[in-house]
Amino acid sequence: MCEPTLLISAALGGAQAMSGMQQQNRAHRAQVAAVDRSNSMARTKYLNDIQISAYNDQRKGEIFSAKLKADAASRTAYAKQRDINQQEANRASESVQQELAEKINEAQFESQANMAKAIQAQGSVLASGQQAGQSMMLDLMQAEREAGFEQAQINATVYDATRAYGIKQYGVALDQYSADVAAGNQIQTSASIAPGASFMTTKPVKQAYPEKPSSLGPILSGITTTIGMGSAIGGEGFWGGKLDKWFPKKTT
Repeated sequence: MCEPTLLISAALGGAQAMSGMQQQNRAHRAQVAAVDRSNSMARTKYLNDIQISAYNDQRKGEIFSAKLKADAASRTAYAKQRDINQQEANRASESVQQELAEKINEAQFESQANMAKAIQAQGSVLASGQQAGQSMMLDLMQAEREAGFEQAQINATVYDATRAYGIKQYGVALDQYSADVAAGNQIQTSASIAPGASFMTTKPVKQAYPEKPSSLGPILSGITTTIGMGSAIGGEGFWGGKLDKWFPKKTT
């Protein structure tokens, strides 16, 4: 009766040991698969982050280049506008100068006419011969006085025209300055600082595989099961009295 019982106990213990080792192996394979999956996900994320950083850097470079072109275009427009402002100022200045020149020419003609008129008046007085002495002198003085009044009026007209010319030239200069300032305010400087590259993508740390479990635990568990089953089935008769030798009973 001992041998069949012993075989049964050994078979149960061996089955438990085998089952324990298989369970440990399944758990180990599951842990290895989880590590592989985690490492694969980390690597995929790392590659995606690198591509995203490269795309962002490329976009920043393109945007900066576009800003540089826009800034250059605004400065070109500013230079053209200043040239237009200068041409307009020259035109306005020439117009004012022409107006002054016409006033001066007109005054010169009037001055010549006034001088001729004065000479004619004096000649008329002298040629009349009807008055002499103090009366003739008074007529000559009156003619000179009238000619002087007319010349003074002509000179005042030239002075006013010259003064108006200075005021208009000052206005032309102010208009040009205002136009240049307005054109300068249109200059844009959006590409003042070049964009920097993205920070280096952090490389993931590869997770290590878990250590392969030892088979000693399931084997010891199977041995324990074998001993327990033998004790439960056959007791001391099953082990032939060896239990007291291996596991002595405690005496009180």
